[in-house]
Order: sequence, then C-alpha cells, then structure tokens
Amino acid sequence: MTQINLKSHTISALGGELSLMEDFKKNLLKMGKTNRTVPAVLLIAAAFFLLFGIFLIPHKDQPFDPTSGGYASLNIVYVMGPFAEQTSDGRTVKEYYVAENDKGYWSIVSTENSCPFPVYNETISDADLKTMVPQTAVGQSKKIPKKLAGYLVDYFNNNGFELSLSDYEQTLGDHYLDTTAPLMGSSLVLFTFAAVFFILSVIVLISFRKNGNHSQTRIQELMQNGEFEPLCQDFQSADAAFYDGLGLAVSPHYLLDFSNLQYGFSVYPLDQFYNVFKCNMVNGNPTTSNYIALEHKNGQRILVAACPNVSKDFNAALDMLKQSVNGGMQW
Repeated sequence: MTQINLKSHTISALGGELSLMEDFKKNLLKMGKTNRTVPAVLLIAAAFFLLFGIFLIPHKDQPFDPTSGGYASLNIVYVMGPFAEQTSDGRTVKEYYVAENDKGYWSIVSTENSCPFPVYNETISDADLKTMVPQTAVGQSKKIPKKLAGYLVDYFNNNGFELSLSDYEQTLGDHYLDTTAPLMGSSLVLFTFAAVFFILSVIVLISFRKNGNHSQTRIQELMQNGEFEPLCQDFQSADAAFYDGLGLAVSPHYLLDFSNLQYGFSVYPLDQFYNVFKCNMVNGNPTTSNYIALEHKNGQRILVAACPNVSKDFNAALDMLKQSVNGGMQW
C-alpha cells in the first residue's frame, strides 16, 4: 500500500503560497518606488559641477602677464595714484593704480576703495623705497577698457611722462590685474550648482524611501482586512501585468493605481466599472496627456496611466481593461 505524507504536502503547498505572496509583495513595493534614474542623474550632475568647479580653481602662482587674461599674481612693491575711480550710488567701489613690481616694471591694478598697498607720496616716500618688501596681489587679469586707458594716459602726461592711446600698450600692456575679482568666481557658481543638484537628489531619495513606506503600509492594511490573498491569487493569472512606466497594474479582476504614492496605491475591483476608454480631457478641458478613463457605476470617473505619448504598454493596458470591464465600449 502506498502511503501519502499529507503533512509534507501541506507544508510544501503552504511554502509555495508564501513564496508567491512574497513575490507579489516585492512587485508592489517595486511599483511604489520612485524611478531611480532621477536621483542618479541628479547625483551625476552634482559630481560634474563639483569636479568642473575644482578644475577651474585658479592657480595663484601664475605670474601676471599684462598681455593676456586669466587668474594671476603680482608682487607689488608700491602703487601710484589712484588715476581713476569707479563709483556706485555715489560711493567709491574700486580704485585704479599704477603698480611697480619687484622687478621694477609698471603694471595697472585695481583695488577696493581702501588700497592695501603702500601708496607713493601718501604713505611712503623715496627714502622708504629701498626697504620696501613686496606684497603678493592675486586677482583676475582683464582687458583695459578704452575709457580707463584714456584716464591712464592723462595721468602719465600730467606727471611728466609722454604717453598716448596709440603706444601705452607697449609700455604697460593691454591688461590690468583686478584684485577685487573673486578668486573662485566661476568655481563658486559651479559649486553652488553642485550643492543644489545634490540637495535635490537627497530630497528625491527621501521621497523614494517614504513612497516605499507608504506602499508597505498599504500592503499591511490589505493583509489585515483579508484582501491581500485574493488580490495576490488574481495576479497569478497569465493575463496579469505590471506597467511600471504607467504606474499601473492590471489583473483579470483588479486595477492597481500607483499614481498617488503618498497613499501607497489604490485598489479598484473591475466589476465596479461599466466603461473604459482612452481620454485626453480633464474636467472638460483638453490636455496634452493621454489617460485611461474608467467610468464607475455610481457615475464617477477615474483617470489613470497619464502619459504624454501613447505607448505600447498604454495600449496593452487599455485593451486588457476593455476586455475585463463588463460592458466596456471598444473606443
């Protein structure tokens, strides 16, 4: 006589059922998560701006060249002037000087209204020049504007040096060192962008975690109400499908809508509806998005699967719902 171990078969069947439920639960949680592409793109953008900002940090040891732009440094012994001032709202914000460097050459520099360098005939005299220790100024080399060049030529001519707009570049170059320019101006902008994208990615990741928690809570509610097991069994059908891009899952008897992840997901028994169709109207107004509309037997209408363009998944979900909804109109 053949003996059948009923206990063993019962445990095996129970294990299989639990495995199906766990797989179904994983699918629900996966649907309830925010697309990982979004935080990944934000993090990549943050890393790009950060690295590019680091790359653009100026090299302070690059000597000032009065014929080219860029960030540079200049060893200044003293300055003469100022020969020009820049004002804003009646307040001096920048002053322009002729600076002598540690090699005896003259260059044009701009400082804030309080000059940090010794000013000839104001704070120092000829007797002090031999004991002066050069100070390193760091800034951005900029092209000398025409108007500033005119003031420069006037200054030299008024002090006994013959200079003209046609030959001043041969003596002083066509660039000046702006010591008021932020050393990391471009880098700071890029660092700001990096911080913004990083914060956005963190916000999205936090939202990702919260959405998963909401879906988990919804699953627990269904299990406590005894609704989870029949839902799981219905989604074992070969016709059941999860449409991640649409935020939708459809089985022969149920529709799951993940469009409002703040509440996990909504469960709609399909026997509640009498009509289903494609729609691009919301509250009587045309929209650029396409929806799947389901009309409830109580007169209400729900819109799901919003998407700008009709996709293969959209049409597949629509066809399946038309087949499942009793009396569904094929239009």
